[in-house]
Amino acid sequence: MLTKFLVTLIVAFAMASSVWAQHCRTDVITASTPSERFALNDNGTVTDKNTGLTWMRCALGQTWDGERCLGKAKMYTWDNAMKALNVTREKGVAGHNDWQLPQIPELASIIERQCFNPRVNTAVFPETPSVPFWSATERKGSAEHAYVLSFGNGGATSYSKRDEGAVRLMRGGPWWKPPMISKN
Repeated sequence: MLTKFLVTLIVAFAMASSVWAQHCRTDVITASTPSERFALNDNGTVTDKNTGLTWMRCALGQTWDGERCLGKAKMYTWDNAMKALNVTREKGVAGHNDWQLPQIPELASIIERQCFNPRVNTAVFPETPSVPFWSATERKGSAEHAYVLSFGNGGATSYSKRDEGAVRLMRGGPWWKPPMISKN
């Protein structure tokens, strides 16, 4: 009886884990972030050859071991994400102290459209969780909200700054021209 239960449990776990695994539609959708677009640096960062932006390969809370990201991405409120950014700048990471929380267009530039859960090139950004990541883009007219980009489905939405999201920092930019906002 115990053996039957264990076999059933193992089969159920195997089926459930495949539900959460990354799925890519390489047969019908062209890669939006092919690996050759990125220069893999020796310090846990990657440089996007198209945008010139340099990204941390791991989310904050994870540690780069030379091959992959170890640990679990830490979840932050927006204010705590900004505090973590300041700590990162103070201590310096990968020889730099000019790290930034990306704007939504910058964060969206690393979304892999042919994949989901996570919606990212996992050869470039390994162990990326399928969760919302904070951006520096605050919602116009609301000091209590900022935008997140989900690495599960790739969508951007406004979150209360009291909600939690993961953080991936970058440096350089902006590579895009911010829109002009009329004062009228």
